[in-house]
Amino acid sequence: MKKLNPKVGVFIWDQGGWLARAIDLDALVKKFTKAKVVVRCEVLNDLWSTALLDLIKKDLEAGQVDRVMWVGRFTSYQIKCIKGELASTGLNPYLHEWCDLEEQGICVEGIEPGVQTCKAMTLIQMALARTRLLEPLEPMELPGSNAVLIIGAGVAGLHAALSFVELGKRVYLVEKQSGVGGKVALLSRFYPRLCDPRCGLEFVLHKLSESDLVGFYTLSNLISLDGSPGNFQARVQKQPRYVNEVRCNTCGACVDACPVELSWSSGVIQNLTHKTKILKGVNGFLQSTRKAIHPSIPMAFPSAFLIEKEHCPPECRECEKVCPTQAVELNQSPLEEILRVGAVLITTGWDPYPLSKVVEKDFGYGLYPNVISNFEMEQLLGSETQGQSPPSGFSLSDLKEVGFIQCVGSRDLKHLKYCSSVCCSATLKQVLYLKEQVPDVNCYIFYQDIRSPGFDEDLYLRVRLLDGVVFFRDLPTTVGPEGDTGKLNIIANDIVLGRNVEVSLDLLVLAGGMIPSEGSQEVARVLNLPQNQYGFFESHLQCHPEESQRTGIYVGGCAREPMNVAQSIESSHRAAMKALKYLEGTVQVEPTYPVLDKTKCDQCKRCMEECPFSSFVFDEKGFPSLDLAKCRQCGNCMGVCPLVAISLRHNTIKQMAAQVAAINSSFIGSNEPVILAFLCENGAYKAAQFAVELGLSIPPNVIFIKVPCAGAVNNALIADAVSSGIDGVLIAGCKDGQCQYVWGNQLVRKRSSDLSDKLKMMMIEPERIRFEDLEIRDAGKYVDILTSYIEDLRAMGPNPFKFIKQFLF
Repeated sequence: MKKLNPKVGVFIWDQGGWLARAIDLDALVKKFTKAKVVVRCEVLNDLWSTALLDLIKKDLEAGQVDRVMWVGRFTSYQIKCIKGELASTGLNPYLHEWCDLEEQGICVEGIEPGVQTCKAMTLIQMALARTRLLEPLEPMELPGSNAVLIIGAGVAGLHAALSFVELGKRVYLVEKQSGVGGKVALLSRFYPRLCDPRCGLEFVLHKLSESDLVGFYTLSNLISLDGSPGNFQARVQKQPRYVNEVRCNTCGACVDACPVELSWSSGVIQNLTHKTKILKGVNGFLQSTRKAIHPSIPMAFPSAFLIEKEHCPPECRECEKVCPTQAVELNQSPLEEILRVGAVLITTGWDPYPLSKVVEKDFGYGLYPNVISNFEMEQLLGSETQGQSPPSGFSLSDLKEVGFIQCVGSRDLKHLKYCSSVCCSATLKQVLYLKEQVPDVNCYIFYQDIRSPGFDEDLYLRVRLLDGVVFFRDLPTTVGPEGDTGKLNIIANDIVLGRNVEVSLDLLVLAGGMIPSEGSQEVARVLNLPQNQYGFFESHLQCHPEESQRTGIYVGGCAREPMNVAQSIESSHRAAMKALKYLEGTVQVEPTYPVLDKTKCDQCKRCMEECPFSSFVFDEKGFPSLDLAKCRQCGNCMGVCPLVAISLRHNTIKQMAAQVAAINSSFIGSNEPVILAFLCENGAYKAAQFAVELGLSIPPNVIFIKVPCAGAVNNALIADAVSSGIDGVLIAGCKDGQCQYVWGNQLVRKRSSDLSDKLKMMMIEPERIRFEDLEIRDAGKYVDILTSYIEDLRAMGPNPFKFIKQFLF
């Protein structure tokens, strides 16, 4: 390809006359009119003048100008309009360069105009050096799918599936249980309206079952995921149901014929409650059984029955003999299928924290039959209303005194340090519903704090006003049997009353917390997804809560953090919205992705190891190969490469090195320190802009370069800056835990030891390089850092390379 000599048009737009009052614009125009690659340089009076725009277009169409450098302050909307206006001439949008002198502090009052003019000339020279190296770029389009894989068919997964279907997207729902609905299907009532959760689930299921766009994969697990966002290949393994889903008419003849009776506390039901019993004997009630062949759980969808063959006698075929539709297929085996999808949504839900672990509290769980978990209480409350007849003539009306203990294992350094956020509201709902069913029952709530956020406070107030409901501000110190009565004796110290209280209970309910489900752990292992300290999927919770640190894979509902049902549905919808861009049949990739120069690469794998999003894989020759669809274009690979073999297009090492080389390190005088700052565009750069908007006294000594992430700054650029005579280099990024690209700010600090060794070899003080954390509104902190930095550099004295450069040039 023939190399063209750039033809740059430099247009200075001084809106409001601020620049003219601060610097000598005529001197700027005179200097840069003579610049080698500049074919036109002028100050514009009115950029939006039709005659002026036509003149610029004419130059572009005639080939007299092939790239444009704009000097002045432009809003993002103005930039968009200018690019759109000149696009008709064929000017590529990446051949515009924007040099904002005002954001660099040029118009700060109290600075000598001569100094500001010299600084402005340096800034324009830097921008011109970059403009010369700009290249036309075009977005890439990769082939993709319009289908989505949803792992987990609980309330979050089902609602997300319906949203996708309504948008015309193909959905594959993978659920490890035999039926759908998740934990919500096992609840007795929703709060705050106390409606039946099955109502909403059935409504969604009805719509999904009528659609040809949905594929249900129950008794299934994700085995592997290959490919890229927009074009994943998911390998799913489906365990045998031993019943043909099409033939089964759910007549129940097989159940009557089955000789094997099982308790609900064994087999597949265990997975629903993290190895704890859902239906557990309390004075004889809730002691239920099932046959080895039974409907799907937790909801009978799909409608076909399933057989727990591991419990069947070896030669038993009684169900097969009586089935009128020949639906029983005892020779079924596991099946695998490859699903091509554009994105993955994880809605694997939660599990109750095992209360058997909370032994030091001695609340009697697992020891006394009338101590149950709050999740087991849901089964009790729903037993009669769902048409189940408790054995031995027991009913809810037998309960006279019921206690509820909050935060069992939660907000506890030995167990769960966090609050699960829904337990208090769940208890309030249970008390309210119990009082509706049994008005004379007395309820005692032992708590540390009642946390009922938002509108749940109305629920708290309703319960607070009920007769026979007492709140005690402390957890019990003693729980034990009351002789042979079958009751429990509870002793607690009430902080409000200032004395011990003692109550006798028929039933004690322990409110345990929420933990990531076993399904979440399995998915994290298969997909190699990061998890936080509590085991929930890691994300940038403040700004991108739906992300998983793996592009194209999103998280919704309680797989992300503890939340209530409404929040889970909302969370899954947000994740679904973000996934849509990978479900359009093609994937658009911005052209500013990193490029590897294989002639420089020594296959050290640093880029692969440090990429926050696992965007690199090995090619057939062992070189890092970028998966364009996974890449977030943060530039951390460029910053970490020790051989400068990787560059972000439009923010290349060569372009930034040219900017650094163009800096006049003595523009403010030989004895005054000059600082070059690399500012993260998401935080530190905004703080610098904010400082200008506030009119703060920004020292003229600093010049900054905006970068996509602090982690994108390669040590070679810092060494270049120092060797060119710049007195100090500041790299400013986000605070730990706030980086948009996970750990870019930490990566640049991690490389500081290598940099220190290099500086010492150059006989340069490592203290000349600083790393700082800046948030978006840290304008005052930004100015304070610069002020103290300048004083420190003055104390150190000028960079020795500054005098070498003056001597040579």
